[in-house]
This record gives sequence, structure tokens and C-alpha cells, in this order.
Amino acid sequence: MNGAFARSHPAVGFLYFAAVIAFSLVLNHPVFIALSLVSSLAYAVRLKGKSVLKTFFFALLPLAAFVTLINALVSHYGVTVLYTFPNGNNLTLESIVYGAVTGVTIVTMMLWFVCWNEVMTEDKILHLFGKRLPHLALLVMMTLRFVPLYSRQLGEALSARRGAGLEESGGKIAKIKNGCAAVSGVITRALEHGIDTADSMKSRGYGLKGRTSYSRYKLSPADTVLIAATVIALIPIVAARLCGAVQALYNPIIMLGGFTPALIASSAAYAVLCFLPLIYDASEVIKWNRLYAKT
Repeated sequence: MNGAFARSHPAVGFLYFAAVIAFSLVLNHPVFIALSLVSSLAYAVRLKGKSVLKTFFFALLPLAAFVTLINALVSHYGVTVLYTFPNGNNLTLESIVYGAVTGVTIVTMMLWFVCWNEVMTEDKILHLFGKRLPHLALLVMMTLRFVPLYSRQLGEALSARRGAGLEESGGKIAKIKNGCAAVSGVITRALEHGIDTADSMKSRGYGLKGRTSYSRYKLSPADTVLIAATVIALIPIVAARLCGAVQALYNPIIMLGGFTPALIASSAAYAVLCFLPLIYDASEVIKWNRLYAKT
């Protein structure tokens, strides 16, 4: 069970993820970056379990550190010189901080898309765009399922080759040849599957004008409240962004705005926006526990 928010109307999930992903890219103030990172990690753990923490600490954090290091070594802007290399280039505090901001933003985006893949399922994409943009909806649906589907099929191909005794021994070159053969089989299977899917959808009349389709999604009062909460939370964030109250500069010097009322109000609204799925899931759990206690 992914929670009550994941079972809400597709429009709720689409609006929510469009908002948090867009503002996670636009807002580079440390307060907003931290809120987005913590909330995306917490919701990813809620959806996929504690295995996300292992990926976060052993894969995503090293990725952020790598981005920070590369930016510090390649970029030499900034006025706070920490070290001067023998070739004359400077290692500056500004390049390190901006590299860290970029690395954390990349990690945050990856976590949000993990949540997107769990919440915005194929049937939700088809429900939102199937009638107005049927071909685009089908393309997006097939693209989103490409990585997990063919990653699993690659594992099956490698297992099948091992079981049939086709895995060659003889060092790294032989392993590379075996992997290439498995990848070739998966690509061939993917092309055939794509053609079969297109023919099947065409034979069923997908995309024809006037074609009706069943959908189990109905906009409930709770969904309307979630949409309203998302829009209301966006108002102070957009206003603060337009006024420049949440701007942060890292080149040539680090300039962060003080804790003004606009920053505090927009940060609070952004926290509500980012943690909205967890808040809604917790409220539903409390409600059902109370109903269960009464029975």
C-alpha cells in the first residue's frame, strides 16, 4: 500500500509533482533545497521502503560529492580563495558551495522522480492525456516503463544464458561479449514488443475520434481539497520568488537574503507543499484508526 495520496486522482499527483519538481529546480536557497531533499527522501522511503536509504547513502550522496568535487576542480570563479594549484588556478569556497548545491539538486530530482514513478502509474497517465493527446500519452507511458521493464529483462537474459551454459569463461573480455549478447537479445525483444504494442493498440481503435474508455478515477471532495491546498501553498512561494526574497547567489560571492517575513512565510508554505503527501497519509491513518477504535 503506497498510501492515500498515491491512490488519489491523477490530476492531484500530476499537479503536485509538477510543482515540487519545478520549484526544486528554480529555488536555489539552502532552506528550500534542504526542505525538498528531506521531503523527497521521506516520501521515497514511504513508498518504497527503507531500501531507499541504502541507495541514498551509498549511491546518491557519493554522486553529490562527486559533482561538488568536479565543479570545484573545473570552475574557478569566486573571491574566497582556499587554495592555489601549481598551474595557477584557484580553489574557491564559492565553487565548492555551488557544486554542493548542484549535486544536492540532482539527488533531489532523482528522489522526486522515484516518487513520481510510484504514484503516477501508467493508467493515470492514460487517464489524464489519453483522450486529448492519445499518441503522446502512449509514448510517455511506454517511455516511463522502459527502464524498469528492460532492466528486468536484461537480468532474465543473463540468467538464461547462465542456465543454458552459454556464459563464457576467460576473463573480462568474455564477460563483455556475454553481456553484449544479452543486451542484443533485449534490444531485439524491445523492438518486437514495440511493434506488437503499436499494432495491438491500433487494432483496438486507440486514438480514434469518439472512442470511449473506462476510467475508475473520479474527482472526490478529498481530491479537490488536495488540489486547493497545493494551489494555496504555491501562492506565497511564487510571490516571494517574483519579489526576489528567496534568491541566492553563489558567484562571485555568496549572497543569501536574511530571514525576512517573506522568506519565513514562503519557507513554511514550501514545507507544507513538500510534505503534503506525508501529511495527507498520516491524517488518513489517524482517521481510520479512530474509526477502527469505535467499532
